[in-house]
Amino acid sequence: MQDADEYAIKRLGIPARTLMSNAAEAVSVEALGYLGNNKNTAAIFCGPGNNGGDGWATAVKLHDKGIAVKVFSGCNPEKASPAAAYFAKTAILKKIPVAIGRLPSDLERFDVLIDALFGIGLSRKIEGIYAEYIEYLNTCGKYIISADIPSGLAGDDGNPFDIAVKADLTVCFGRPKVMLYSQPGFGYSKKTVVCAIGIPDEAYEDCEPEFNAVDLDFAVKRLKPREKISSKGTYGKVLVIAGSPGMSGAMSLCAEACYRSGTGLVYCAVPRSKLYEYDGFIREAISIPVEDSEKPYVSKVSADDIVRNSIGKTAVVIGPGLSPDSESEYIYDALAREGKIPIITDAQTLNDISKDPDILNGGAGKTIITPHPGEMARLTGETIGSIQQNRIETAVSFAKRHGVIVLLKGPGTLITNGTKVFINTTGNPGMATAGSGDVLCGIIASCTSLNIGLDEAAALGAYLHGAAGDEAAKKLGEYGMKAGDIINEIPLVIKNIAGS
Repeated sequence: MQDADEYAIKRLGIPARTLMSNAAEAVSVEALGYLGNNKNTAAIFCGPGNNGGDGWATAVKLHDKGIAVKVFSGCNPEKASPAAAYFAKTAILKKIPVAIGRLPSDLERFDVLIDALFGIGLSRKIEGIYAEYIEYLNTCGKYIISADIPSGLAGDDGNPFDIAVKADLTVCFGRPKVMLYSQPGFGYSKKTVVCAIGIPDEAYEDCEPEFNAVDLDFAVKRLKPREKISSKGTYGKVLVIAGSPGMSGAMSLCAEACYRSGTGLVYCAVPRSKLYEYDGFIREAISIPVEDSEKPYVSKVSADDIVRNSIGKTAVVIGPGLSPDSESEYIYDALAREGKIPIITDAQTLNDISKDPDILNGGAGKTIITPHPGEMARLTGETIGSIQQNRIETAVSFAKRHGVIVLLKGPGTLITNGTKVFINTTGNPGMATAGSGDVLCGIIASCTSLNIGLDEAAALGAYLHGAAGDEAAKKLGEYGMKAGDIINEIPLVIKNIAGS
């Protein structure tokens, strides 16, 4: 964004003042949307740089639209950047009240507070009046809008510099910033909207992004309407290795999610002695009996049968709901040595593999692992806290070392093959429910039959999963939704994207 901003100003001749005015307009629109007809006061907190200039410009915009505004500035506005100083001078000429270096004493009269202290250029610890401002914002109990990013977050990795604003809404300028979609920065804004501020596409052409947002545009480009002439085999054949006594629902959820995501044929490997107990779970699924040595679950003795039945399939899911005694790492290893089809691993199989993660090295780049932070901690030997503080670095490093695609779950689910990094933009806290991961595995397995890269299939699966969860939350609320509700919304989500 810094490069694109500079290109727009220096190469294309767009005045910095114009971009700042556009940014302020975006913030003012969101502020007015919150204020409505019954509220009419705003306090704006301005820093010393261009982010502060966005705040001064927002003050002018809101004032001109009839809102009573007061500016709190951490420095004399004459020391600000030229564009920021222009809007500060304009605000003062319009007799907008300004308090320099002081905390508000009249908090109760403000309906909305706007954070325009620091943007993506911040590179140091926040001290003095600015730290006091942020502490004040975080404890005042008022509705807070941040300009571009919550002040105090590092522009590169999203970690806070000791303290950062916790915003109700962030108005992100130009393009989405990675720290707003990945932890820990994700947790500093309840909602984010991205607004254009007049930087032409040309300014971004030479700016190679480090990260890729998995959003509606991403999905539309990869999920196309079905061909008129096609058959079941056209849309993939998935083998599901999941379930055990007490956890048989995992197989059912995964298989149904495959079908609801478009898979043509789904096969479920079940213990031979329990064939008829499992056979009716999903009417459309095909049960494949495998050797079980009289155990009521699939285990390493099933490996030969499973490998034989994986021939001709387009993807395998292994792990959801398997017994802790399954020793499924042996089944995974047998499948991986074939090296021909994608293997989506989750749950118990990830726990089994964590005994010796190097077993993943033989997967010939065809393995997608889908750990939550706890499973990732077991795979890496790190703490959950360390994983969460360094999600991108951890996932990229693991993917490179083991030649796998990592899908690290959580708010801002990220997907990487060790080179490219995708960050998902859908999903909600209501999806933190039993079976949600089983559904995700089924969707990803279905996406592997599309003519896209395996990392893109995992990313698309995460998007569809989150989007279906968002639809379920709209209907049922985040407290009451369950994994089956996510499955129910998959067809409509896909219909709206692919048009069929």
